[in-house]
Amino acid sequence: MSNNKIDIVVSWLDDTDASWQKEFQYYKNLENKEINAKSANNDARFRDYDTFKYWFRAIEKNATWVNRIYLVTCGHLPKWLNVQHPKLTVVKHSDFIPEAYLPTFSSDTIALNLHRIKGLSENFVYFNDDMFLINPTKSTDFFKNNIPRDMLTLIPATTSEQFNHFTINNMSLIHQEFSKKDIVKKNFFKMIHFKTGIRYLGTTLLQLPYPNISDIMHFHLSTAMNKSIYEKLWAKHFETFDKTCKHKFREISDVTDWYIRLYSLAIGNFEPARMHKFGRFVSIKQVTSFESLFQSKYKELCLNDDTDLTDEAFGTIIERMKKAFENKFPEQSSFEI
Repeated sequence: MSNNKIDIVVSWLDDTDASWQKEFQYYKNLENKEINAKSANNDARFRDYDTFKYWFRAIEKNATWVNRIYLVTCGHLPKWLNVQHPKLTVVKHSDFIPEAYLPTFSSDTIALNLHRIKGLSENFVYFNDDMFLINPTKSTDFFKNNIPRDMLTLIPATTSEQFNHFTINNMSLIHQEFSKKDIVKKNFFKMIHFKTGIRYLGTTLLQLPYPNISDIMHFHLSTAMNKSIYEKLWAKHFETFDKTCKHKFREISDVTDWYIRLYSLAIGNFEPARMHKFGRFVSIKQVTSFESLFQSKYKELCLNDDTDLTDEAFGTIIERMKKAFENKFPEQSSFEI
């Protein structure tokens, strides 16, 4: 077990904030940005669940190993937040993102610059605010001997939505640096591993005969990262990263922080983990009972918004979710006033 500190970084946005809305609208109009259901900038990418206090309750109960939590926001904060908490550091975009990239409405820009956060440990776990630890975790669920826990699963690529184009861009960078032979030779016994479930092992084996790797599965869960890998890749791909970060909104030409994870996998900088057993990505529209879901054996859930949910339908689902969260985590955390 590593003695190194592990921090958590979580990004949060209050889309009801009037100042944010005004700035968002200004730049949307300035860039003539069309935002529709298929866009990577649609409302579901910004909509707040009003469940963030349960994220903190879950962390306090189920991640006792955490060294420090860095809360990244554009400047606004939850009214209930105890900003004096000794383990909490509030980080505004302007505190770590270069001025040339601000203001930003792109999660790609935020995530690609996390290594610039002052004081951030070498080993950190990046969460979105819709990723909840619903059961107790250990530091070794995320890192082993300072190496991220992860799973390398080969899958076919899809391009059904604008969002999926990021996958192509990320994999294009991987292909520039590695051949499929390089990756498979380096990681064969990590890919074909007893921790890999039959379904995911089968998917990987079916992809092995093809000359190139189409895609590597992303589990849509929190991601264990090494800050030094960020720094290395910024030096190597400055122009590509810089171009992405100068976009105020997501563009189909962007790369994402998922590339940093892909690079770690490609070079073998991961320890095999049962990611499919550790967590689950769930569309909130598909959940019939949040109470039952929260009683599952998964340690983490990503409760993802749906692009086609009306505000009314969204509100109804969120009320059900909040009720279940209150039953799951009824005790106020020390991160609340």
